Amino acid sequence: MPGFLMPIARARRLIALLVIVILVAPANAETAINSIRVSSRMDLNSILLSGIDVVFFYDTSIVSDQPFTQFDWYSKKREYRETHADVIRVLNLPILQGFDSATLSLPEGHREALKVLVFAEHQTPQSAPADVTGMTNVLIEIDQFGVLVSDR
Repeated sequence: MPGFLMPIARARRLIALLVIVILVAPANAETAINSIRVSSRMDLNSILLSGIDVVFFYDTSIVSDQPFTQFDWYSKKREYRETHADVIRVLNLPILQGFDSATLSLPEGHREALKVLVFAEHQTPQSAPADVTGMTNVLIEIDQFGVLVSDR
């Protein structure tokens, strides 16, 4: 009987170790993003928003210290860029009438980002940004209902 219990005890230790790794990994995770593409599914004469910001955070305390909403980002964007210039990179894509699609150039050191959030200017002020940190090939689609973010 003791020989039978040994594999169970070993399996429990292995499961406990796996759970610890899973719980700790997101705090130290780096982004796997290879590309970010923005595409419009709107009529070329239509326009619903004026811009998209993709923000790469290299210090998670900025994000974890306070909840971020669309309003938080856009009302304090200038302040964040001035006070946290060393730990954030912002990609801004203006969306003008007739916009079809674009592939964003990723910032230098993008793989070291600890959090990557997508903000869209027309979203409701209370909306949370889309977290794309764990995505590889980010697709941001604009349609009449807003912005849809997926991993393609």
